[in-house]
Amino acid sequence: MKVTNRNNVQLPMAAWIVNNDYDYISTPNYISVTSLLRPTRQIVLGRRLTESKEIDVQDLAASSLGAAMHDSIERVWTEGNYKQAMKVLGYPESIINNIVINPTSVEEGQIPVYLEQRTIKSFGGWEIGGKFDVIFDGELEDYKSTSTYSYINNSKSKDYTLQGSIYRWLNQDKVQEDFISINFYFTNWTAKDEEMYGIQRVMSKAYMLMPIAQTEAWIKSKLSEIESNMNLPEPQVKECTKEELWMTPSVYKYYSDPTKTDGRATKNFDSLVEANMYASDKGKGVVLTQLGTAKACSYCPVFDICTQKDKLNHD
Repeated sequence: MKVTNRNNVQLPMAAWIVNNDYDYISTPNYISVTSLLRPTRQIVLGRRLTESKEIDVQDLAASSLGAAMHDSIERVWTEGNYKQAMKVLGYPESIINNIVINPTSVEEGQIPVYLEQRTIKSFGGWEIGGKFDVIFDGELEDYKSTSTYSYINNSKSKDYTLQGSIYRWLNQDKVQEDFISINFYFTNWTAKDEEMYGIQRVMSKAYMLMPIAQTEAWIKSKLSEIESNMNLPEPQVKECTKEELWMTPSVYKYYSDPTKTDGRATKNFDSLVEANMYASDKGKGVVLTQLGTAKACSYCPVFDICTQKDKLNHD
């Protein structure tokens, strides 16, 4: 992959952004938990991209911030700094001294904390793997640096449930609880978010996990869908759904004066039929369609080679 620096980000910052010590797996039949959550079209076409794909430093900035947060949290525990931090937070020595980090075995009374460990399981001819953030005394946790918008709209709840469920499927010996705690750090938080929505800069929310059998059935179905699309010509690969596209609904705008359609509409409708009926009842005016926008297309890594996007309205 070629990385450009079109905005001339200074070298110290640019080097931090492009630095990547993530332990990628190059096995051809390996698929990660995060990849499984992506639309089938994105997965299939992503495997057809060449190594010459170009990306800019600016496009990597957000993921670098997230990686830095994960790394900092991990080091607090692996380097032993958690002991002083827990004292400051008021935890007693009896609890602090019973914490064990990434143990190979756990004795009675100990509190196991597993951090950033990758687990791989063979299933259906694939190697399925993922690196969870932390399992704290049997509770699966994940860290997200994100905007408040997804939290307010609850648009990622399905993904959080699936992600946590697959991590538990991979780590049944370590995960004891039937929920995942997502720890949010909101990058665009303001005091207004607290006033309007009760959102703090850092928050935690629990999402229930699917039963193990249901999780395995979902994985099997997803892998089957990927396999059936893998060798199809690009136009025939399963298209992304409206949900996967983050598609906003189309709006049908009625203007009472057909000569003044560049401003605010007289009335908006969710249905073209309703809009046309309204215009017919009024005996005048015009209805214009404002197509919904496929928000996800702008963030999709296979945008350049996907023809579905050519049929959609996107940013």
